[in-house]
Amino acid sequence: MAKLVAIIAVVILAVVGQHICRFILALNPFHHTYNHSPGPCQQVPGITTGSEDLALTSTGRVFVSSGPDDRHGKLFTMDLNSPDVEVSQVSIQPESLRDNFVPVGISVYEDPASKEIRLFVVNFKSFEIETFRYDSSTNTAHHIKTIKHPLITSPNDIVATGPDSFYVTNMSFFSNLIFVAFSLLTFLPVSSVTYYNNGEARTVADGIKFANGINMSPDGQVIYVASPLERGIKVYHRRPDNSLEFKNDIMVYSAVDNVNVDPTSGSLWIGAHPSFWQAVGSKSPGSQVLQVKHAESSNPVVTSIYANNGKELSKSSAAVYHKGHLLIGTVSNKMLHCKVNIPI
Repeated sequence: MAKLVAIIAVVILAVVGQHICRFILALNPFHHTYNHSPGPCQQVPGITTGSEDLALTSTGRVFVSSGPDDRHGKLFTMDLNSPDVEVSQVSIQPESLRDNFVPVGISVYEDPASKEIRLFVVNFKSFEIETFRYDSSTNTAHHIKTIKHPLITSPNDIVATGPDSFYVTNMSFFSNLIFVAFSLLTFLPVSSVTYYNNGEARTVADGIKFANGINMSPDGQVIYVASPLERGIKVYHRRPDNSLEFKNDIMVYSAVDNVNVDPTSGSLWIGAHPSFWQAVGSKSPGSQVLQVKHAESSNPVVTSIYANNGKELSKSSAAVYHKGHLLIGTVSNKMLHCKVNIPI
């Protein structure tokens, strides 16, 4: 009997020890960030309360989701084709929507025929999806509707696939933030991806440890899901019925946040946290931007384009690139614009 108890104790200790080791590796608490940039960088005036996610249109316009200032979240836009990259706040109609609006993940759908732009925004305040029609002549986002569904439990990021369809990541199958945080800290594989289409939804990927950012290849055949606890990008083949088939993981060894896709080259641009531990517990954690070329192939090429120890930019969460311009968003403070002087 004593021998059996000893064996059970050893097994339990081994399992616990393995979990602790994985936890430490994922948090990466002792990471030291070496500063480097692709060219001169400067803060974008006008954004001080976060630029959590960025969405790039085919023409070079960028939409920015910005965290709450007091209690009102904001949307911004900027044109990367302009000689002077300036940001302007998007008017949200009706204004009452902003009372409980905390935008995080954002995606753009461009109608190929009418050229109408629709915005899909994850509202972190209510764990719902807000959709808008964007009018460029008045820089106004007109609210279309609020989307909620039992399978959209704790949304984080979104990628639009049509005027009323999208994939969305769920951090957990819980909707309570305390339980969501618990499931993440315990490494429970309870994150998922939900596909929504005109009122109907279904789970198309699950068993993920913290599904964060999500995006789609230019041809619509591949879905990318960022998992910061797994320190990589999960690659899925998109079937004709919109279900997903897991292909492989792209390990980048950084706590990936949001992922954007270059509409021309298909390269991934990722905002990441070099140390997840520092991102959660430090006042000025480091930042990193990663580029992944040939992401759909068996031999992706991962390059660190930008990294900073937190003094210039803290808590990077998203990045987009367009014709020599790199924008880097953050969770809760400023946004950085870099002029890229290196081969991309």
